Amino acid sequence: MKTKTVLITLLALCFLIGGAGCNRDNLYEEIKIEDFSYQGCKEIVTNLTKSAESEESIEYHALAGGYLHIKHVNAVFKCCPGTIKSDVSVEGNNITIVESETDPQCKCICDYDLVSKLGPLSSNEEYTLIFYRDNREFVRFTIKYNSSLEGKVVIKRFK
Repeated sequence: MKTKTVLITLLALCFLIGGAGCNRDNLYEEIKIEDFSYQGCKEIVTNLTKSAESEESIEYHALAGGYLHIKHVNAVFKCCPGTIKSDVSVEGNNITIVESETDPQCKCICDYDLVSKLGPLSSNEEYTLIFYRDNREFVRFTIKYNSSLEGKVVIKRFK
């Protein structure tokens, strides 16, 4: 009987040490944005009506290692923004991505494509992605991360 109890205890200990009780593959890795870049200015626009004609969207697909490739198509920023950047914060399974520009020099606007890699994320885990620009939420959607994940969310501009 003692041998059976010791064997069960050792087996349980192996599962705990091996992480069998965890539902997050990357428990100790911080979710972050990597490889951020942007392309643009696609076309200088002097009025918001012209810019509103192009579709703005978030395209995404899974990458190896638990990462998500994100492309923000036609993101609106000043035509000479200084620097465009993207920051991330995580609270539970809510991932907030804040896109911003520093030191804009002009009063015109342009559409840019912003590209980044977000992760690491855990397989079969649901995440809510919340995007902000200029301290204003402009889109929120939920994904269930897996290796075949891909999608597109169209953003309604100037609501």
